[in-house]
Amino acid sequence: MHISGVLVKARPERLAGIEKTLAGMAGVEVHGSHEDGRLVVTVEQGDAGQLCDALLHMQNLPGVLSANMIYHHFEA
Repeated sequence: MHISGVLVKARPERLAGIEKTLAGMAGVEVHGSHEDGRLVVTVEQGDAGQLCDALLHMQNLPGVLSANMIYHHFEA
């Protein structure tokens, strides 16, 4: 199990839609957001490939400026 903390920066006018999209992704939980477009997210995936896919998907969402992994933990 791979668990990562991700900081997402989005365009403020797209924040609500991006937050909803992220919350609907498998293994993704949105813990908080700020009106300036920052979101704190955790991602739990079974392997590193799935984790990378989820991060790339976040980065490619319309209105997302960046999605950066801040923390990573692995448990067998």
